[in-house]
Amino acid sequence: MGRVAGGELTSTYGTVVWDGIGTLRIRYAGSPAGLDPLTGSLRTRLGERVLPVEALQAVEVRETGFRLVLRDGADPLQAVTGVDVLSDPYDFPGADPAVAERVAGEIRRTLTRRDVPAAAARWLVAPPAAPDRIEGRDATLAVAGGQLTFKYHRSAGRKKKALGDPWSVPLAEIVDVEWTPAQGRLGARGFLRITTGAPVDVRPKPKHDPAAMLTRRQADVDALFFAARLLTRIRP
Repeated sequence: MGRVAGGELTSTYGTVVWDGIGTLRIRYAGSPAGLDPLTGSLRTRLGERVLPVEALQAVEVRETGFRLVLRDGADPLQAVTGVDVLSDPYDFPGADPAVAERVAGEIRRTLTRRDVPAAAARWLVAPPAAPDRIEGRDATLAVAGGQLTFKYHRSAGRKKKALGDPWSVPLAEIVDVEWTPAQGRLGARGFLRITTGAPVDVRPKPKHDPAAMLTRRQADVDALFFAARLLTRIRP
C-alpha cells in the first residue's frame, strides 16, 4: 500500500490539518498562556479557518514550530492587520518536527505541481463573519445599498462632521481599509479608517478624520472583522 497523504499537526496555539489534496483546516486553541489579550481574543473568535493550498506562498519548519506563509492578497484578515500588528495567526509553535517536515514536504510538492504565483489575483480565504453595522466611540458605520455610511455620535467634533452627518461614500470609491488596535502607550485608541480616491494634502488624526471611527474599548476584534469583510466588498 502507498503512504497515506495528509496529516495533523498539534501545536501550542492550535491544530493544522492537511487533507493531502489541497485544503488546510486550522483549529485555534482558544487563548493559551503567553499570548497578549488581543491575540488570544482573536484566535478564540476565529475558532476555525479553511485555507486552500493556493493561498500559501511557502511553508516554514523551524526548531520552534511550523509556519504558513500566505500569498499577498490571499487573506483579507491578514491584509488589514499586516504581519506585525498581531502575533502571526499562521504561526504554530511546538509542533512535532517530524510530522511538520512531512506535511510541509507534501504541501510544497502540491504548490510546485500547481505552479502557484507569489501574489493572489483574488481573495482565497473567506473573511470572518461580521455584521453590516458596527458602533464605535465616535461614530457608527453601516454598509447598505452599495455605500458605507458614517453616522457620527454627539461627542464627535466639528472637524469629524466636516463632510456631513451622516456622511456616505460609495463602496466603489473606497480604495483601502486600515485597522489599528488600541495597543501600546497608555490612552492609545484603536481605529478603523478608510481611504478614498480623493486627494488629501494632510491626513487628520483619527480623532478628527471624517473617514475614521475610533473603536470601543475591548471591541478591536469586532472592528477588525468588519474591516476585513469591508475589504472584500471593495476588492472582490
